[in-house]
Amino acid sequence: MTSDTILLADAGGTFTRLALTGADGAILQSEVMESGKFATFEDAARDFLKAHKATPTRAAIAAAGPVESGVVQLTNGPQWRIEKAALASALGLTRVLLVNDFAAVAAAAPRLPSDQLVTINAGAADDGTIAVVGPGTGLGVALVTRVGGSYRVLAGEGGHAGLSPVTDREIAVLHQLIRRFGHVKAEHVLSGLGLEILWETLAALDGADASQRPIAGEIAERARRKSCALSSEAIAIMTGWLGGFAGDVALIAGASGGVYLAGGVLPRWGDLLDTRLFMRRFTAKGAHKALMERIPVHLIIDNQTAFKGLLALLAEAE
Repeated sequence: MTSDTILLADAGGTFTRLALTGADGAILQSEVMESGKFATFEDAARDFLKAHKATPTRAAIAAAGPVESGVVQLTNGPQWRIEKAALASALGLTRVLLVNDFAAVAAAAPRLPSDQLVTINAGAADDGTIAVVGPGTGLGVALVTRVGGSYRVLAGEGGHAGLSPVTDREIAVLHQLIRRFGHVKAEHVLSGLGLEILWETLAALDGADASQRPIAGEIAERARRKSCALSSEAIAIMTGWLGGFAGDVALIAGASGGVYLAGGVLPRWGDLLDTRLFMRRFTAKGAHKALMERIPVHLIIDNQTAFKGLLALLAEAE
């Protein structure tokens, strides 16, 4: 493969997606790898490049953690430390763009066509700030603002903000989580692992056997089959809490341009996502209920969103 190809990567705690594109941005090759099978991100990238006989000179990497001085330490999953300079040296690259994973998703969000979105609330978008929120291995949050004719992405670590319980059941869950974790962050509930923790906590509150905690996919499947009351309740509580959290982000950011839901969890749920419950909690902001009802909310279903955002950010940086 020619040297004008670009290496793209979305490095997450559970899976890492890698792709090669041509100069026109078209995906030439792509692959999904289990992050935990590799000691370093460089090892995963080398394996991918070797398999496809590729020698790119440029790379754009989205990684699930904060970027500090050109370095990302993954927050969840394998203890990968991704450094721009070290990566360039290891893979023979002349240019490396390294951003937070949700910064890449946010860069793509306002550029996505309607067929890659499921609209939860049509609202009435304006040119204001856009918020992107998504449960996956962790909970990602990023903002997008319009500056002239372009977009500016603001990355953050909003998934580590606190939870705001509303119902008695949520208060009981939060009390248990405080005893367990001390600081309870939103992603303790609003993530794939969070759904498992939520199921386990509900089981403990009910005096049920929590020793065989199901994984997130099993909880969703049990809820879909209506074969497990705890699973159905866990899905419902996570949905309501996510609606409230997304609403809080929208209020703080003034996200009149819309809220986009992303991440690996919700697209797999399908009809399990109770959009009425989500919006009821999203808009339950007292005096600002009418304002919240005007904010569009979309679910991103494009599994190449991060790649599209990386290409947009790379083009802007050149």
